Amino acid sequence: MSGVDASVREQVERLVVDSAMFIDRDELDAWVDCFEPDGRYVVMPRENRILGLPVGIIHCETRARIEDRIVCLRHANKYNPHFDRHIISASRINGVTDGVAEVETNFLVVQTTKTGESRLFCAGCYEDRIRVGGDTAKFAERIAVLDTFSVPTLLATPV
Repeated sequence: MSGVDASVREQVERLVVDSAMFIDRDELDAWVDCFEPDGRYVVMPRENRILGLPVGIIHCETRARIEDRIVCLRHANKYNPHFDRHIISASRINGVTDGVAEVETNFLVVQTTKTGESRLFCAGCYEDRIRVGGDTAKFAERIAVLDTFSVPTLLATPV
């Protein structure tokens, strides 16, 4: 969107890139800090999004729920050990209303096993509502829309 304030664009781009890097570096507590206290995180297949079905693969309605998911990931869940690598497009800012930017960013996630085998894990688009202003931006809502309903292994770490 042309006409978006440069500082808004910079805040959006920094948040989107930082959030991907925090996941890739396994700095999940820093990733959680990217969300507002009432921020939502949802992962859903494209088909459900298109049909307006609210069912997601992951559905965290608040930052506290996101934090709980990370605690479980660290201490309770068993999953395939791997490294994530996000490849993200430039973000498209579709508009800013009352300090909240509506943003779309395409992504790929490649997972590499501890033995060094890399493969495409998932592809999709982030549909973000990002509160901008002041010194930092935060996710009010992040919906990761996956191009497929099926991911090759257990979806444990954030997308």
